[in-house]
Formats: sequence, structure tokens, C-alpha cells
Amino acid sequence: MRTSLPALVGCSLLVVLATAALVGAAPPPLAVCSVCDGLDGATDGGTLDIHVDENGDSEWIARVPVDGNAADAYRSDPAALDAAVEDGWRRYDTVGDDRDDVDASISERTVVVRYAVDDVATAGVGDGWVFDYLYAGGTNQRYELAADRVTIHLPDGYQAANEPPNAVAEDGTVTWIASDARGGTGAPVQKTYVTYGRSDVVGTLESWGSGSVVFGPLVLEHTVRAGIAPVALLGIATVAASTARTGRLLVPLGGPGRSAIERGVDRLGGTVGRRTLVGIAAGTAGALGGLGWLLSGPALALLAASFGLAAALFLPLGYALECGESAWQFGAIAVIAPLVPVAAFSPYYVFGFDPLFAGVLFVPWGVGAGAVGYLCSQIGRQTAVVRRAEPN
Repeated sequence: MRTSLPALVGCSLLVVLATAALVGAAPPPLAVCSVCDGLDGATDGGTLDIHVDENGDSEWIARVPVDGNAADAYRSDPAALDAAVEDGWRRYDTVGDDRDDVDASISERTVVVRYAVDDVATAGVGDGWVFDYLYAGGTNQRYELAADRVTIHLPDGYQAANEPPNAVAEDGTVTWIASDARGGTGAPVQKTYVTYGRSDVVGTLESWGSGSVVFGPLVLEHTVRAGIAPVALLGIATVAASTARTGRLLVPLGGPGRSAIERGVDRLGGTVGRRTLVGIAAGTAGALGGLGWLLSGPALALLAASFGLAAALFLPLGYALECGESAWQFGAIAVIAPLVPVAAFSPYYVFGFDPLFAGVLFVPWGVGAGAVGYLCSQIGRQTAVVRRAEPN
């Protein structure tokens, strides 16, 4: 049945319009420092310093440069300054009603606004903490700095154990710089958090452990739900490979694959066996991961290595099955390997849909790994058949 060009164009337009509607329906980004660019008389974007104490509470200090006339007016009329600050908060502000004890003052031509925000960090393991106030994973919230610079200052003696996207972490601080400024990094992303602890090895370990404690349950839930589709696909492929017999399918491709492996191993002075095939599987995963890193970075590297390992492990799986040896471990690792990238990218939020929908994004990888894996199992089986036929 042929599909007309107008129909294809119409479907494409519907997809584009639906996507645009979903994006357009998202609320405006939350301003991390809305008063920094909303103050009357401001001449620059200003800066925001967030000082976190050892109890997980914080003081936010915004410094906004203003012109001479505004500075004189604010200095002579504190009530006008307070009113200008109150009017400067945007509707879409990160802090919102969490803001407390607001105090505004004028220093030369700079308005200084101080306010307290409690519970910006969550205690974890030992002295480890997680600054999770800007963590908006699982929501449709987005951020913009609305300032030239935003810096989180950790308590004295503490250091960050991770460097959030678009930020620079050093000397107990984490800083974002506006994209249009010199050395600009951009705004925090939805899943922004900072794990931090004491400035020693134990403190670093406690920081990592704190991240697992704070986000572990959510990550585990989303990993299980988003991992259903890719795990099921690899499971089906494993069952198919376990019940098939050599010669049923894909023999035209399996034969040349077996010959290529044997020639390569012979050149290295080795013999083809179960351990060799395990090594080939591990090497394949490493090579695919390295290629993915070069092409796109760590995300593609993790996807390529994990699903590549899942597919390549069907080589020793098929070999062990044909030899009547234990093969469950190869099938188990192949099935759960996709959970590594699924867990690394979670929690999920895709246009407001459930993590199950996010799992659909891994389906092409699962289909590809399952199909290639089945072929590899045939190669492994044929390798075992040839080895058995060789004279001792």
C-alpha cells in the first residue's frame, strides 16, 4: 500500500505542532535571582551569593548596581528602597514564599538585598550533605540566572564532590556565570544538585554516599519503571538464543562471523574458547564506549558500551549452551546491562509523562542489541560445533 506525499506531510506537521504545543505550554523559567534584574534603576544584572550553613539553611545576598539617581533616591528614602525591592521580585522566582527576613540596604551605588532560605540542603551520610534546593527533576521547571553570576558558598571546611552542569566548582564554591557574560557557563539545569562534605577522603566518600541516600529511592523507582522495555527485549532475545539450535537462522552471517573471530584469535596466537569469547565481548564493549565518547561524549559512550556488552555477551552464551555448560550468568548480565544507562539518566521527566514512557526511548537500543545478540549466539554455537569436530 502506498502512502501519498500529502499524507506524509500532514502527519509531519501534526507532530511538529503537537511538539510545539507541549513546549509552549511549559511555564516560564524560574529566576534564581529575580531581583537582580528586576530592580528599578538597575544598570547591570547583579550577582547572587548563597551562603549555606552547617545546618542546611542559607542566607542569600543579592548585589545589584544602580544608577546615581536611583542610589540617591533609595538612600534618602528607605521605604522607597523596600518598595522597589518588593516590586523587583518576579512572579516566577525560584525562592518564592520560602524567602524570609528580607533586608535591603544601599552601599554607594549598589543595592544589597539579604534574605534567609531554610532547608536548602539535606543531610546524608556522616558529615555529607546534598544541596538539592535547585533540584527540579520530575517537574517541568526550568531555570535562568537573571544575574551575571550566582555562587553557592559551602560551609567552611567543606568542598563539593561533584560539579553540576554549567557550573564551576572550586575552593568550596559552585558558580554559574550568565551565558552572555565573559566566561559564561549558563544556568542550572533541572537536575542540579551539589553533594558536599569535609575536605578529606572520608568527606568525599560521605558526599557520594549522601547523594545515594537522598536520591537513591527515586532513582531506583524510575530505573525499574523505565528499564522494563529494554530489559524485556533483551530477555526475549536471551530466551530465543537459548532455545534455538545451530543452523536454524542466520547461518549465512554466522559462518563468516565465526571465521573472522578464529582468524583474529589465531593471529594473536590464541585459541577460541569460552574465555576468549568473554574477552572479545568485554573488548567490544570498551571499543564501542570509546567510539561513543569520541563522537558525542559520556552519554553516548555509556549507551554504546552497555548495550554493546549486552549484545556481545551472546557470543559466550551461545558457545556455553552448545557445549552444555552453565550459561545463565551471561544471559543475566546481558539482560541487566541496559539498566546501567537507564539508572545513569534517571530520574526522568519527558513532557510530563511517566518513566515508562521514558523507557520507550531505549527501545531502539534494545531491539538492536537483541538482534545483534541473537546473531552472536549463533556465531558462538557454530564456534562450539567446530571446536568439538576438531581432532584432539
